[in-house]
Amino acid sequence: MKTRPETSKGERTRGRIILSAIKLAAKHGFADASFQMIADDVGLSQSAVMYHFPDKNALFAGMVREIIAHNHETVAALMRPDDGAGRRLLKHCLGNVLWALRARRQDAQVLILLYYLAGRGKDFSELFTGMIDKGRERLAEHLLAGVRERAFALKDEPAAVAETLQDTLFGAMLYAASAPEGAVTVPSLETKWKNYLRTLTGWTDSSGDSLLPAPDK
Repeated sequence: MKTRPETSKGERTRGRIILSAIKLAAKHGFADASFQMIADDVGLSQSAVMYHFPDKNALFAGMVREIIAHNHETVAALMRPDDGAGRRLLKHCLGNVLWALRARRQDAQVLILLYYLAGRGKDFSELFTGMIDKGRERLAEHLLAGVRERAFALKDEPAAVAETLQDTLFGAMLYAASAPEGAVTVPSLETKWKNYLRTLTGWTDSSGDSLLPAPDK
């Protein structure tokens, strides 16, 4: 999945191409979102698009990196400097599912497609495995912080708990992205994840505050 080295202008063009590809793939399907369709959408020639992304695999890798960046922005926006480890872990989980819920018509469709393609080629498998491994690392960091702060009473090693938690979280994200409209609500998310994390870590959120903003309409 080779791409061209980029100048600042080239990076902006790549960004426009990727955003167009995400939009068109969500609307028409990735297989039908042709280079020519993307070129027409961003006002470039097909050869100009393929200068930056020589094949669909390279383009898809760029799309995955972009949605992961959007996901991280959603999660980071929920965090506060005074949050303890328990609230940081809860917000991490809630933020990921909230992203999938809000982005169900566009970005999250790329997540669903990556899950589908992961078993259908080495390039896709490596993309998927890399994303999941990074997710587990981030969860393990939150869990270790909770142990240091004496907020968590884990029944297993943090790495093993992180693996279980990542599997549950990814399943919740897929469901939020693909469930019927209205099947996932913000209040139900908070309740379910607070209960799940209490079972997994022994931590209880005693604040009673709502942690999530209302989802976009």
